[in-house]
Amino acid sequence: MLPPDNSAEAAPSTGASDEGVALTAPPPGPRGWRERWAARRAARLATPLRDAAVDAALSDRWGSAARAVALAAALGAALVAWLQLSFRARWVTDFIRDNALEMPGRMALIKSLVGGAALGALLVLVVLGVRLWRRLPLPPVERWCWWLSPLAALPLLPVFFRYRIWKDRPEALLPSVLVGALLVELLVSQAGSHVPAVMSRAWSWLGRKTPQRLLRATPLGVAVLAAVGYALFFGFYTLRWHYKLQTHLFDLGINTQLLYASLHGKHMYSTLVFPEAPEKYLANHAKFGQYFLWPFFKLWPRAETLLVAQAAMLGAGALPLYAFARRHVSDWVAMVLALAWVCYYPMQSANFYETNYIMSGSLWVLTAAWAADSKRWGIFVFAYFWALVSREDMPIGLAVMGTFLLLSGHRPKLGLVMALVSTAWFVYLRFVWMEKSGDWWFPDMYKGLFAPGEKGFGSVIKTLVSNPLFVLSKIVEKDKLLYLMHLLLPVAFLPVRRWWAWAALIPGSILTLLATNGKPLTMHTFQYVMHWAPYLFLVTPLVLAAIRRASGHAKQRGALVALGFASAVMTYNLGAFSRRPDTFRGGYFLIRFDYTEQDAERYRDLQEIIQTIPPDASLAATENIGAHVSARMNIYTMRHGPRAAEWILASSKELGLERTKPKLKELLVNGSFGVVRRVGELAVLRKGHDTSGNAQLMTDWKL
Repeated sequence: MLPPDNSAEAAPSTGASDEGVALTAPPPGPRGWRERWAARRAARLATPLRDAAVDAALSDRWGSAARAVALAAALGAALVAWLQLSFRARWVTDFIRDNALEMPGRMALIKSLVGGAALGALLVLVVLGVRLWRRLPLPPVERWCWWLSPLAALPLLPVFFRYRIWKDRPEALLPSVLVGALLVELLVSQAGSHVPAVMSRAWSWLGRKTPQRLLRATPLGVAVLAAVGYALFFGFYTLRWHYKLQTHLFDLGINTQLLYASLHGKHMYSTLVFPEAPEKYLANHAKFGQYFLWPFFKLWPRAETLLVAQAAMLGAGALPLYAFARRHVSDWVAMVLALAWVCYYPMQSANFYETNYIMSGSLWVLTAAWAADSKRWGIFVFAYFWALVSREDMPIGLAVMGTFLLLSGHRPKLGLVMALVSTAWFVYLRFVWMEKSGDWWFPDMYKGLFAPGEKGFGSVIKTLVSNPLFVLSKIVEKDKLLYLMHLLLPVAFLPVRRWWAWAALIPGSILTLLATNGKPLTMHTFQYVMHWAPYLFLVTPLVLAAIRRASGHAKQRGALVALGFASAVMTYNLGAFSRRPDTFRGGYFLIRFDYTEQDAERYRDLQEIIQTIPPDASLAATENIGAHVSARMNIYTMRHGPRAAEWILASSKELGLERTKPKLKELLVNGSFGVVRRVGELAVLRKGHDTSGNAQLMTDWKL
């Protein structure tokens, strides 16, 4: 309806002037509701649209309406599926796992999904019809449907958070979660791009009403709680695992002896690894990172010190990661990344496989990256030094980080120094110092890449440079691809979404994927995953920032939610926080989180019988109890025989190793060792002791 023209009052009495008069002084309308309804409808149909923008928006009204109906149908089916899968759903496990569902039940499921889709579509059709009748634009309906579209992912929750479906089926779980995460990312991104105005106003109002101090403090507070919570959880349960007599001489016992010997003037000294020449341990590994633990181990010279320190350092890694991330993304995004770090189930599995300085060294890598980025040079030098010397293979990752800083132009001078120093230290340490210390079998894990007539890491490098296609054929294998999915899925594959972020894959690829004869190197339950973890998490906020710059906040939010979804699902199914005894592994072993009275009794027996052995005596022990007595200068594993030991500590439950049982039997038969004391399943023998108890021990232990 056009506005009245004031000049109409002066115009001659015509139809136009009559209309003008009528507009300014309308006659009384019809009294009945039917007449009023008909008059309003006639007025709407006769009134042209005045807003050109609205008219342009309605030009695609049929496409918008079709999309809204399709989305509503998907939402309706998804909500019905969620109800079916969540309540009274004992059938779901067998159905998803083995497709086991009788035909009546299967048809009922299909009919309910179709009915839900039809109901959702019908509801939106009604809304669209009303808006068409009222001559209102249709795109707001589509906008609401897109905003609600993440609800279409609801059926994923009862499927992925029902662990029995996926138990012992990682080859099915990994691709399924990947597809689910991509779907979640798509829907959340679209929802973020179609926020209704009323919801934007509500969110702004909520932000204004929430205390700003709380908003600022929450991300950091959550990151600190995550770090502390991880340290407490894993410190407690790795100690419990130790007290259940499930840790080993290899590797916890080795690292405990190394620290003990270094405090007593013998460095890189291990009778466990090299019983005949313990001073050549440097030929195996250069674990200079142990010296950081000197003051703690001097106060508590026990294996438990290493377990607690490792859990604390891994948990603390969330803090420099948070500090680094918040320089590139918002504090809330950085908080999510800190939570994803402590939920990273490959790291959790590695945490339960004894102790290793690759894992604790990740704290120094993360701290060095944050310090370099924020120009805190004192902290950088401290963290970089400890990262560099943690173990002989750590400089490779630091050299890659330095090269990245150089080529990106972010910190080119520092990057050049890091790359040169790290490379020089690695070459000298690995190919000069360690080579002079002696030979060791570790390079044989890469023997599939040895050039003909050669061996060692030098030969691997020659093959890598001269024949990369042959090397690629050794990498593209099923087990290694599954390994990569384990590593990348908890970060939603973000590190591979930008070509420059592939730099984060280089350290782990060199140190694990090139292995041709070492299965633990490409298993997500061993310590080698920490050649990947810090670099993957450091590059993730950079990729998120790049997504925001290229595609906006909605796309970044979608990627972040996908990361959180994948991280939560995978840590629930394969991580430690669920504390299930049949799904979580550390190394080769299923981890049990309980502590029974039988476990407590075994540990009391061990502590009692240890009192029989002098603290400075040379001792040979079986694997699982050996770590408890490894803080001494000379300790040997019974797998290799007693060697120069004067005492033996053995358990009847640890004779399954092929070489342990015959060696112990031989000592009892020839009388070179005699039984000193027995407590429960444990026995202490001493060289030259009375052998009167040997026969009974052999009978009881079925030797």
